[in-house]
Amino acid sequence: MQDEILILKNTESGIATDTIGKLKDTIRLDLKQHLVLPDNEFVVYTKQEPLSGIEYWGLWIAAIAAVIAMLSSVSSIKKLFKKDKEQQQRINLQQQQIEGQQNQINELIKLNKLFEKRVRMTVKPHLWTNGSGYNGTDHTIHIRLDNRGEIAFYEGFETLEGEGLFWLQEWEQDIPIKKDTSIQLSGSTTAHPTKTYFKIKIHYYDSEHYNYETIIEWNNGKVRFVQTDEL
Repeated sequence: MQDEILILKNTESGIATDTIGKLKDTIRLDLKQHLVLPDNEFVVYTKQEPLSGIEYWGLWIAAIAAVIAMLSSVSSIKKLFKKDKEQQQRINLQQQQIEGQQNQINELIKLNKLFEKRVRMTVKPHLWTNGSGYNGTDHTIHIRLDNRGEIAFYEGFETLEGEGLFWLQEWEQDIPIKKDTSIQLSGSTTAHPTKTYFKIKIHYYDSEHYNYETIIEWNNGKVRFVQTDEL
């Protein structure tokens, strides 16, 4: 590489050329085209040799490759966004389908409950009492279970209050109580029936095996049906 070195001096008459010299590979510079020497304000200018044809076309090829790479990156990003958008649309569609199926299931549940309620009304028994009483001499009592609904099947009872103060008959099998008929729970009390208090819960079911519970209270010789629950 051959460079020309031009040295300038600041004189009273102005800036003058001092020396022009040619050196062959005696000064090696980095990529900078302008070098400042701070000690004596020595400035060196070099002339860059023109690029060869290979270097020139190499720069163009590199520039074109960079543009192609940039366009490819932009295209890839667009495809990625498009893919994400399509995936989100599929997710939204699936969610809508799931919500639609859930709504259908909810409607079927409502219809099933409505159907079950209608079936229950057609088979529902209605227990009440129309002839309970006692005998003060032998302390015997009876509680009559009348049914003005559909057929019921009496299973038995459990004591809620008054344990040991009374005794009631129990059966080894379920006893049917047909519509407009009744059965009688017979028993006795340890004290006089008019001075006895107890509370029992009877269990029964209908022809479709829907279960029911009725709480019955005996209070000093009088019977009251407190409440009935459908299970």
